[in-house]
Amino acid sequence: MIEEHKNAVARQEKIDYFMRKAKNGEEKIRQRKERERLEEKRITEWEAKKRLAMNRLASTVQRMYRGHLGRKRVKKIKQDKQKEALALAYLNLCATYLQRVYRGYCGRRDAEQLRMEMAEFLFSLRVQEASQEEDFLLNQE
Repeated sequence: MIEEHKNAVARQEKIDYFMRKAKNGEEKIRQRKERERLEEKRITEWEAKKRLAMNRLASTVQRMYRGHLGRKRVKKIKQDKQKEALALAYLNLCATYLQRVYRGYCGRRDAEQLRMEMAEFLFSLRVQEASQEEDFLLNQE
């Protein structure tokens, strides 16, 4: 019975020894998992910060490029407006020139007509005067 008791005590000591080893192993596993979790959390936070920084940089680049495109578009719109204004001014000059030429033509045409009428009037006056002189001369004879 003493032998059984010794064997039971030895078995219990072995069980206690292996249980301590198992607890130590479990504790090491838990600590390793905790370290891995903390490391993963640290990496995740670092990646989040990196992603945030990259997003900020991308936003800055996009903002600057869009500003560039906006300024470029405004410049083109201004140039188009200037071209339209110049084209309108040119058309006005052309219209003014055409009006001047046409009015000159009409004035010359009207002046010619007036000269013809004046010449006819003067001719009729001279004819009338000549006939009156003839009548006067005939009456004096």
